[in-house]
Amino acid sequence: MNLTELDKKILFELDRDGRASFSEIARIIGSTPQVVKYHFEQMLEKGIIKHFWAFIDYDKADYSFFWGYWLKFAGFTKEKETEMYANFDQNMFIPIVQRADGYADAFIGIISRDLFHHNEILQDIFSKYGQYITLSDIFVGLGFIKFPRTYLVGQKNEFQKFAVSGGTTEKIKLAEIDRKIISLLLIDGRMEFTKIAKVLGVGTGLVHKHYNKLEKNGVITKITFTLGYENIGLLLYRVCFKIVQFDEARIDELYRFCCLHPNIINYVKGMGNWQLMLDIEVENRETLRDIIRELKNQFKDIIQRVEINEMYQMDKFTQMAIEYPDLLKNQPS
Repeated sequence: MNLTELDKKILFELDRDGRASFSEIARIIGSTPQVVKYHFEQMLEKGIIKHFWAFIDYDKADYSFFWGYWLKFAGFTKEKETEMYANFDQNMFIPIVQRADGYADAFIGIISRDLFHHNEILQDIFSKYGQYITLSDIFVGLGFIKFPRTYLVGQKNEFQKFAVSGGTTEKIKLAEIDRKIISLLLIDGRMEFTKIAKVLGVGTGLVHKHYNKLEKNGVITKITFTLGYENIGLLLYRVCFKIVQFDEARIDELYRFCCLHPNIINYVKGMGNWQLMLDIEVENRETLRDIIRELKNQFKDIIQRVEINEMYQMDKFTQMAIEYPDLLKNQPS
């Protein structure tokens, strides 16, 4: 990887808590705030860290329909492809847009509050680009579990140490200020409370109060970041599994394997053509092959099919719609 050992330690601490201060990180890793700040700014400048954002439990925020679609295309001109991705990027209800090599050409996530809204978004996509779509494979997300990036510091994960989005039935009544705070933190997860307060025209204490309540109620489960894989020397693979779920104990063992593996960063349960998606970050394809081989050997009785996709470009990636995308317009930087 294009990282020093100090960079990796800083990234690991930011992965644990994306809002951690330079002083807090320096104390943990045995450095100084000034050194941490320098390395942090260098990683931002080089595009190693692309975007900090709030990891939201979309179910609690009353977005109960999160559907993923693997898409394969044919007959595109370069101009039409560019237009399509720009259309996806502008749609607040498509919070995930990834381009892939492998089983499919792209993965998009559609989030909505009800099935009718979801179908509207989907119909709009197919009315504009359906003639170019040769495959549309559905993955209905039932819960998104994010594990720490312990491979950065040569550790294994601790069992059951994760952040969750979806898979809950509890709804939290959110005020307009809550939803605006969430939108701002999806745009910039490290935005200072003083800036949030200024944008919203309220006191900093009120922002603190609402943020703490969002955390306490499990609406915000962590502040995380998106890596610039092409700038860091890492590969991201999104791997789909067809699972034969006849033995709950074996499914639990599979989950435990994924939970403890340092390179598996996201575990997504689902329905549809696939029952599981794993996001795996590795330095080379050989490491990925070893992980998949181990999974197939250990769980050959429940893994029926595996498809591997290298995600070569991340256009968008959050768990939630940015409901107020224009809040920062006309604001001083």
